[in-house]
Amino acid sequence: MAPGLRSELHCVLICCIVTVNSLTLTYPFYNKFTLFIDDKPLLDHNIGDPVVAVGRSQINYTEDQGNFIISEDVYEKIELSTCDIDESGMPDLFKATCYSVDYFPEVSVDFAVEEKADSELFRKTAIVNITVVGRDRLWFRLASNSTEKIYGAGEQFTYLNLKGHEFPMWIREQGVGRNLSSPLTEIVETGSPGAGGDYHTTYYPAPIFLSTWNYVILGKQERYSILNFTSSTRKEIYVHDKQLMLNVGTATNLMELVGAINREMSVIPPTLPEWIYNGAIVAVQGGTQNMLDKLQQCLDNGVNVSAIWIQDWAGKIETPFGYRVFWNWRWNEELYPGLDSVIFDLAQQGIQVAAYINPHLNVEGDLFVEADNLGYLLKNDKGETYRQDFGGFLAGTLDFSNPLAKQWYAELIKKNIIGFGFKGFMADFGEYTPVDAVATNSPDPYQFHNLLPVLWASTVRLALEQTDTLSSVLPWARSGFTGAQSFHSMMWAGDQNVDWSMSDGLPSSIVAALSLGLSGFGLSHSDIGGYTTLNGILTRSEELLLRWAEYSVFTPLMRTHEGNKPELNHQIYSTNETLKSFARLSAIYTSLTPYHKEVVSQVATFGIPAMSPLFLHHAEDIDSFDIQYQYLYGSDLLVAPVLHPSKTNQEVYLPPGRWMHLWDNDQKVFEGPVSVNVDATMGKTPVFFRDNSKWISLFHDIRNRFNL
Repeated sequence: MAPGLRSELHCVLICCIVTVNSLTLTYPFYNKFTLFIDDKPLLDHNIGDPVVAVGRSQINYTEDQGNFIISEDVYEKIELSTCDIDESGMPDLFKATCYSVDYFPEVSVDFAVEEKADSELFRKTAIVNITVVGRDRLWFRLASNSTEKIYGAGEQFTYLNLKGHEFPMWIREQGVGRNLSSPLTEIVETGSPGAGGDYHTTYYPAPIFLSTWNYVILGKQERYSILNFTSSTRKEIYVHDKQLMLNVGTATNLMELVGAINREMSVIPPTLPEWIYNGAIVAVQGGTQNMLDKLQQCLDNGVNVSAIWIQDWAGKIETPFGYRVFWNWRWNEELYPGLDSVIFDLAQQGIQVAAYINPHLNVEGDLFVEADNLGYLLKNDKGETYRQDFGGFLAGTLDFSNPLAKQWYAELIKKNIIGFGFKGFMADFGEYTPVDAVATNSPDPYQFHNLLPVLWASTVRLALEQTDTLSSVLPWARSGFTGAQSFHSMMWAGDQNVDWSMSDGLPSSIVAALSLGLSGFGLSHSDIGGYTTLNGILTRSEELLLRWAEYSVFTPLMRTHEGNKPELNHQIYSTNETLKSFARLSAIYTSLTPYHKEVVSQVATFGIPAMSPLFLHHAEDIDSFDIQYQYLYGSDLLVAPVLHPSKTNQEVYLPPGRWMHLWDNDQKVFEGPVSVNVDATMGKTPVFFRDNSKWISLFHDIRNRFNL
């Protein structure tokens, strides 16, 4: 043992325990060991339940408009039940070689757990390196038990606690319905296999998860993998690779752990653009006159409007899914005459204009021709420009692995969006890259599929940095993977259905924000009212629209969407009554400006997600861990969105502390933990605040001004 390193050796019967720093190894007999980090079980190996397996499989990816059907036949799986331990590197390094006597030395796995120097963010850190010899499929298992809870895995929409389920790490469309047992998903699947999605399909998977044992596992894998939490004794990571690296970080409690995760992975500005707090971002389409008419209608009814969002600024086309934007990212002067002057004039009134862009170019546009001639688009296996079906039209995808292509697209954003005067834009898509696409500087298409949204995010960030507009222009993005957190300023939850369904409607947008906040990114929001609309099946009601808006008041960004078929949906401007209700909500959002700003500052400074599950602030309260449809906005506001139609009251769980109901004129104090039944009539989504909050005068003022 190296001089100066503290070691303690305890021998009890046949069990030997070596304690060095935070790494602890127990081996009661040959070929069985448990490795702890910071007194938490990390690895637990025995002959009957080994820590590692390897094998081979045949896999097929079928892609259709961003929906992937992944079918895999695992035709060989070898459990490596024998592990030879090397303790020579202790106290800092644990090493083992695992194999099956029937396949050795052809097949084996070497892995090492190395504790690193103390981190500024985590209590303890370690790196796990696994290398496979002889096979290209790896199952690596971490210890677990039946009471452990697991969270993260990127943006998940159905389950906050991941225990009991498995989650493929593959970016794709989330699907319509996302529940294979629901009639809606069955209908969609019948017409287009894969398009219905399932509980795990997501725009933003991330191989990162945290445990209630107060440690986080950050996987560095970029190829297809599966996080499998179905076992009561194992957390399994399955990868299509010959190597795997995991970063491990521990903390004293979950709040410290999540704060460290978010500060480690995210680079969020301490402030968002000031203009977003002027009210709601209101979505309209259809040209300059319609835009101005709808804006005036909103203003006449008292709506606080921070920006008008015109996603069809570049033109539109008609497809079977509805009207879609023409993906040729320059001002369409025919549809929006005088838009440059309108943007300037509205800015003088304190109202901004926002746009839309994605990493694809419609083959009918001149920008596609230019990018194609420059060689800046992904190719197929024949060396031709990849023309991909996006649902009624073909488009090419920017090859962001090529630095020249990346800068060309950044210049396009700088000139046609930022330079034109837009103060915000939706940075959409990133999930559709097929596995037979060829990139200039990424020879592995299976890796590049998950990397494209990260490169897309970095391109957007590059344009903002080169124009020095990080503090004045706000993009919001949909897709991501590990690494995208370093570039985004704001996420949104994507294309929820315009309904109340738990798997793909309003409730799913709450789980999405909470899971993403536990995965390294703390600022997100959703389309008010949802997006996906289907003739005769899915259309938006006024009640859904306003309930969604009620809870969006207590999120970092308040933004509407008309949906893919606006004419079928109730809009905020459909009636003056709806506008008046929405006006009240936009005024509440604006009144919360100082609180919003503190919430954003806490995300940037301390890594506390803007919207966080109750247990993050109340880890001592066991019941809080089972709540996934309530959240804390910042530290002091507890929000319990109404999840079902025709509700007039709602049961709300309050964790430990003293709480006051925002809409209660009697100012009664509730002592948690307790469940209470409160008024939840329209306009009164249940919201509670701490009775010792420094913002209590603001909350009282909001109740006095806006209570119904």
